[in-house]
Amino acid sequence: MVVAMSKKRVAKTAVKEAVEAAIEKPDRRKKHIDGITKTVIASTLGMLSGIICFYFLAPTTERPENFSYLLLLLAFYIQKPIYVQLGMDVAQFNWKDWFYIAFMTLILWFITWTLLLN
Repeated sequence: MVVAMSKKRVAKTAVKEAVEAAIEKPDRRKKHIDGITKTVIASTLGMLSGIICFYFLAPTTERPENFSYLLLLLAFYIQKPIYVQLGMDVAQFNWKDWFYIAFMTLILWFITWTLLLN
C-alpha cells in the first residue's frame, strides 16, 4: 500500500511539474520584459527630470530650490499610469518593485543633474 501511494505521489508531482513548466515559460518571459520596461521607463524619467532641473533651475534663476524635489516626485508618481497604459499589472508590484523604480529614478535624476552642473 505504501508503494502504491508513493507511485501516485510521484505521478502527481510529475504532472504538476509538467504543468508548471508549461505555464512558467511565457510567464517568465513576460516578467523579464516587464522588468526591462520598468528599468527603461524609470531611467528615462530620471534622466529627463535631471535635464529639466538643470535647464529650468539654473543657479541664476530665482525659483525655489525645493521645486527640484517636487519634479523628482512627479517623475516617480507619473510612472504608475504609464505602466497601466503599457498593459502591466501594477497590482502585482510588491514593495521591492516600487523601491527599485524609485531608486532608479532618484539615482539617474541625481547623476544627470550633477553631470550637467559640472
